[in-house]
Amino acid sequence: MDVAGFFYSLINSYGLIGVFLASLIANATLFLVVPIDAVIILVSSTGLFNPFLLALFAALGAAIGESTGYFVGRGGRSVVEEKFSDKLHIVDDLTKKISKWGFGFIVLMSFLPFGFDLISIIAGMLEYDLKKFYSAVFIGRFLRYSILAFAGITVIELFSSLI
Repeated sequence: MDVAGFFYSLINSYGLIGVFLASLIANATLFLVVPIDAVIILVSSTGLFNPFLLALFAALGAAIGESTGYFVGRGGRSVVEEKFSDKLHIVDDLTKKISKWGFGFIVLMSFLPFGFDLISIIAGMLEYDLKKFYSAVFIGRFLRYSILAFAGITVIELFSSLI
């Protein structure tokens, strides 16, 4: 069974708790792309869940799952320097942006579908307030997952109207 199939069966078995768990697992991985966005679109297209609740449970799981990177960052700069020795200029640039724009920058970056693992590690390195980190990730992911959930429903409605 592939990863997306595993998540889909988890959601079929446990409902919204399965959505939470799938999102938590997908977002807890560091530097490994897990297709949670595709799963959210697929699940929303079935009409099994209210898209708002689907996005809510997925965003809660994402916020908690992203703490993996945050706590790696709390382990110190030496871990980051070892992992990204050839990209320290990027790490320094992102460190300045998080220090300067903080919450808003984390919301924006968690909304985007790529590159958040490094942001979460740097937030941990900076000892960014954990409650603010969770809140920022939740807001960014909730907005993203809401768009995906409503897109899944819209695509199905569009195709069903064509038939």
